[in-house]
Amino acid sequence: MSFWIMADDRPTTPKFYYFTKSFDAPKGASFKVRVCGDSRYALYLNGHLVSEGPCQGSSYQTYFETEDLTPYLKEGENTLFAKVLYVTEGYFISVFRKSRPAFWLDGELRTGCESTAIGTDASWTCEREDACAFSNMPGIHISIPPFEQWSGASVRTPMPVIQAYEPQIERGCYNLYGLNETYIMAPRPVPAMQTEGYLPLQKVRAGEGFVEYDAVNYTTAKIRLGFKAKKGTKVRLIWSECYSVADAQGNRYKAKRDAYDDPTAELHGGFDTLIATGEEQIFVPFWYRSFRFVRVEFEDPDFALSAFEYAFYHYPLDKAGEFSCSDPRYNEMWKISRNTVLCCMHEMYVDCPYYEQQQYDMDSALEMLFTLRMSADDRMPFKSITDFAHSQMADGMLQANYPSVMTQIIPDFTFFWVLMLRDYLRYCGYGADALARVRSMTGTVDRALEGFEKYMTKQGLIGVTPYWHFVDWVPGWHVGVPNGGFTEPLTVTSLMYAAALGAAAEICNAVGRPGLAEDYRTRAARMIENVQAHCYDEAVGLYRNTPTVAEYSQHTTLWAILSGAVSGEEAGALLDRTFNAQVPVAVCSFSMGHYMFRALECGNRYDQYAKRQLQGWETMLDLHCTTWCENPDSPRSECHGWSSAPIYEFSAMVLGVCPTEDGYKSVRIQPRVHAYDLTWAKGTIPTPHGIITVAWEKTDGKLTLEVTLPAHSALACEVVLPDGTTRTQTQTKASYSCGL
Repeated sequence: MSFWIMADDRPTTPKFYYFTKSFDAPKGASFKVRVCGDSRYALYLNGHLVSEGPCQGSSYQTYFETEDLTPYLKEGENTLFAKVLYVTEGYFISVFRKSRPAFWLDGELRTGCESTAIGTDASWTCEREDACAFSNMPGIHISIPPFEQWSGASVRTPMPVIQAYEPQIERGCYNLYGLNETYIMAPRPVPAMQTEGYLPLQKVRAGEGFVEYDAVNYTTAKIRLGFKAKKGTKVRLIWSECYSVADAQGNRYKAKRDAYDDPTAELHGGFDTLIATGEEQIFVPFWYRSFRFVRVEFEDPDFALSAFEYAFYHYPLDKAGEFSCSDPRYNEMWKISRNTVLCCMHEMYVDCPYYEQQQYDMDSALEMLFTLRMSADDRMPFKSITDFAHSQMADGMLQANYPSVMTQIIPDFTFFWVLMLRDYLRYCGYGADALARVRSMTGTVDRALEGFEKYMTKQGLIGVTPYWHFVDWVPGWHVGVPNGGFTEPLTVTSLMYAAALGAAAEICNAVGRPGLAEDYRTRAARMIENVQAHCYDEAVGLYRNTPTVAEYSQHTTLWAILSGAVSGEEAGALLDRTFNAQVPVAVCSFSMGHYMFRALECGNRYDQYAKRQLQGWETMLDLHCTTWCENPDSPRSECHGWSSAPIYEFSAMVLGVCPTEDGYKSVRIQPRVHAYDLTWAKGTIPTPHGIITVAWEKTDGKLTLEVTLPAHSALACEVVLPDGTTRTQTQTKASYSCGL
């Protein structure tokens, strides 16, 4: 029998707790376990790290890990050691916790036909670590795990163990009367994070009492530091995204991200503190660290490092999707985009790993799309969709970020979740199981969209809500809200509502709910009519940001197109007026960049404006960024998943591969060979049916294109050449050519 066990303690600040159990194993035995903890655990067998978790879930779902520990088992005595971090209110808000530090392990030791249960019960011991305190850092959000402050050698206080209850996982963790257990448990839905081999850091600067290191590329990584210093002296590790430099007036700003050769350059950021014991010490932070640079400060002049290395730590995404072309800068953009997504992809998508390890609807909708251009693995995308479904409020709104023990609502972000579900259907909805997963979400979709009806104004627009009306980080917009958006309807919100209704109609048609689909289409058409009547400025030829404020933005244009309010040549003309306006027009930042690219595609203006849209990313290249920043203007975050739009553009547009039916049952291949002044491009695109390979080249005014489809698949393929010729590919491999 395996019980949840708890330390008899209710800490008021975060603490480590160590749960330990020894057992004997015969030669040739195997050992498999299921394991979970509150709030986070790291499990060791005989000194080897064998499991970490639990995977970040919610109050509705606590995940457990299943591990085979046989490779770490030895004949004779074995020791299980669980290091549990319990976090209190105000710390690490993306991890759920109850009232006590707790641990659960259910194991089976098997030899031949005999098995022995080894699980958590009152025989385990528990110790509280009193040498380590934790702290949040100013300017870094409380969604980040607290940094560690060690006062010296470990100080362990024995704690009584409370044997709580045996979980009934086969019953879904509910009793006969339908009452839930403390933890509602289910298997981990995504694989364990990938930790690659340790690499050395590159020393770039040193001086009295400090050494600075460069990881060469921004990374999320496990760290191992070995050092020795005089007893009682302080060692500090400062983790930083980039250097800041000073101008002539002493004002600090970010210049080139690797500006360590500037005498004014400084590193700032969150830090861990260690007090030396006088003996050799090894420091391995409990959680991964996000950084490109690290500064080691020390008081002892005889301070000596014996090891300082890092290992990449991220979701184990495969490399099925690849891209290369004739422009080395675009190849670098692909590499940076991939690194950005990986650094923002762990047990959930995060908006930025350094400042806010929170899973936001808007960020995740984009990160999912970028993920699916690189891999056909749909486990993380559907976990993210499920997480947000669990966040739904009584009024239908989805929380802006989830999992979280704090509540934040951004109305427009609910629309992004609906669009995310529609994209999941298009990329992953192949087969009955996938359709069932999508169908299970339609109730959430309906409640979410219906929740906006009570905010309708007499004009039939989405009015002011009690929540944050964030649209984009545009200079001059207070907290990302267009002027007028605090007192009257935002045009972009009403247009996004129409776009979400259209996406919901597609979803309902796919899962056999045509009546609801028709209702959504009717509501979308009505909303578009109301926007046209109250928000379109005939004199300027653009949509106002609100019905009465004569200010304009790319955002209203792109959502007018994506909602279907304008289409065809009318959409193209609207884009021309937007890009060549005689009045000020607010420009999209990186967060909306992907959607502006889609508007260019829908409005048949991709070739004219796409390269211009990449200018912000060109700037980041010139600044030696190795991940994409949150926005191109004075960014806080140097690594933001929503900024990885080049992945989609190069894969879906330059290579030209896009699904045209749900589940990638059919595909259109239409390379945009004129958009980026390339002479050749090639790459691979993952699908649920296998890999599609595309390669094209321009030579002497002629295009040659080669397409290889997955062998033995029923994938229907339409090839559209630059001269407008359309071909149906029926063979696995085919070549095409046309004039340019």
